[in-house]
Amino acid sequence: MKYILARIRADQVFHGYDDQNNLISHKLSDKNYVEKIIRLDRILSFTENYIFIECPHDTVQTWEYEGSFNDLKKKLRDGDLLIG
Repeated sequence: MKYILARIRADQVFHGYDDQNNLISHKLSDKNYVEKIIRLDRILSFTENYIFIECPHDTVQTWEYEGSFNDLKKKLRDGDLLIG
């Protein structure tokens, strides 16, 4: 298994959709960043501001991360984990 180290704070949890196809989500109140070792196969995608993480109980969370998108791409390239 491959892992990446990042300082993150949880932002939002997505639980799926209701009967009218409205997204069910709630904002988290984490204010502080914490260091996490994240298993790469849990990561769905990275954006300029967020990591989208697959979580238990069929949920997805967005995590805000410290540093820049370029820093994150460099970590992945240095670990030979990014194509392109």
